[in-house]
Amino acid sequence: MRNNHFDVIVIGGGPAGSAAARTLAAGGINVCVVDKCIFPRDKLCGGLLTLRSKKIFDKVFGVSWDPIIDVISRGVVFYYKDRFLNSIGNYRDLHFTRRYNFDNYLLREAEKAGANLVLGNAVKNINIRDKLLILGDGALLTYKYLIGADGVNSIIAKTLFGNSFNKSTIAFGLEMEIPINDQHKSIVDPEIYFGVVRWGYGWVFPKKNTLTVGIAGLYSKNQDLKKEFISFLKIRFGDIPEAGIKGHYIPFGDYRDQPGINNILLCGDAAGLVEPITGEGIAFAMQSGYYAALSIIEVLKKNISTVALDLYKKRYKEITGALKHANMLRYLIFPEITQHIFISALPKTRSIPQKHMDLMADEMEYGQYVRFLMGKIGKGILKQIFPLKL
Repeated sequence: MRNNHFDVIVIGGGPAGSAAARTLAAGGINVCVVDKCIFPRDKLCGGLLTLRSKKIFDKVFGVSWDPIIDVISRGVVFYYKDRFLNSIGNYRDLHFTRRYNFDNYLLREAEKAGANLVLGNAVKNINIRDKLLILGDGALLTYKYLIGADGVNSIIAKTLFGNSFNKSTIAFGLEMEIPINDQHKSIVDPEIYFGVVRWGYGWVFPKKNTLTVGIAGLYSKNQDLKKEFISFLKIRFGDIPEAGIKGHYIPFGDYRDQPGINNILLCGDAAGLVEPITGEGIAFAMQSGYYAALSIIEVLKKNISTVALDLYKKRYKEITGALKHANMLRYLIFPEITQHIFISALPKTRSIPQKHMDLMADEMEYGQYVRFLMGKIGKGILKQIFPLKL
């Protein structure tokens, strides 16, 4: 069996892995991406790309993403179950993609930069002491640094910490792609649905030829998510469309405080970097992969004694700081009492959907949005307690 050595091996060819590999290869580092799938491949995801995503994509990849954008929307429509709440249009760009195309595009950009690819070959075993990977076909790969960008079911995270995620805090999502036809019409702007799942939401996203429809909520609070999904489909479409249902765990704000050990770094879903309010994960995946790569480059190129993980953790805090505030938002939007006030306030103001879009455009910090919503919901609580004085 052949023994191949690399400065860095990246496990996972999604947005986090490709961002890391592209950055490393462009920096002159000998890097290899290993993924169990042959690309292009499908992945459960709404495919929402915010302006935050675009800023990070432009910085990391430096090419146009127009070839892999299906639809551009400029607003959002909000519902509570089947009841229209509010909408905003002609405000901020939201891009929608198919992960089948998007992930392959990013991975090929990493390859163009000089990254080696080993696809269709899963990691069978990891020998941390000897810095050795054993692949499914028996191939042996050795490394100086290892980046785990292998998703929510990360074998790297499981090897390091004994589990890839915590079932008590993880979310689960169900999704289907519904073909656009005479029965199921296309839409201009994405639809967000509250009240269709506990501690979560539903969505209908526009694509070129399909509607991406799904729900996601905390796994521990939803005992029969499929039943809730069927109910949501009936609310939205009046029937159950003929399309396959796919399910997957989603780390809604379930991020790791410790994103690795020694010379092994975790990025993207493997580190739990998904925002629980908008569901945004692609931007944080690319950003974390980029930060992990910069940290390794800094050590290898400058030949300094600083540990790459320590450098990465400093950058990583920028992401987890935002997610920490986003986790606080859950307690303003999802519990029954505060959700009632939030849902009551949403139809009466244009500022909430505007601020929501500002957040996704990276023109408003999560802490600012928390303070804004606290003010709105706090005022609603006071109105309930002192209805005649306010």
